[in-house]
Amino acid sequence: MNVTDLLRSLALDPAELKPAPYRQATAQDAAERLGPEPLPCAACGTLARSTRIIDSPGHGWRWLDLCRECMLATVDRRRPTVPLAATLEVLRDAAEEAGVIVRVLVDPPQGA
Repeated sequence: MNVTDLLRSLALDPAELKPAPYRQATAQDAAERLGPEPLPCAACGTLARSTRIIDSPGHGWRWLDLCRECMLATVDRRRPTVPLAATLEVLRDAAEEAGVIVRVLVDPPQGA
């Protein structure tokens, strides 16, 4: 999701986000920012659990502090699809290696 769509999905005005350094945030930056004084989520106001630096068009680099729910709501969940047969083969091999018998129940794909 691009930054403009991300901010739109959270109903955020980038001008209201705090300015950030002109670079990507490191793990240390995040730990320091989310440290002893809890920050509110930029979208809903609950305690922020994640932070990152975004480059907002027209507003520059800004901190985006989000709670768990708002962060998960904006995660791009599109992943390359793995063929079912390949997934089942991996499960079969793992079960065989562990010496267990596994029964796998699979829901048919939607629309099938």
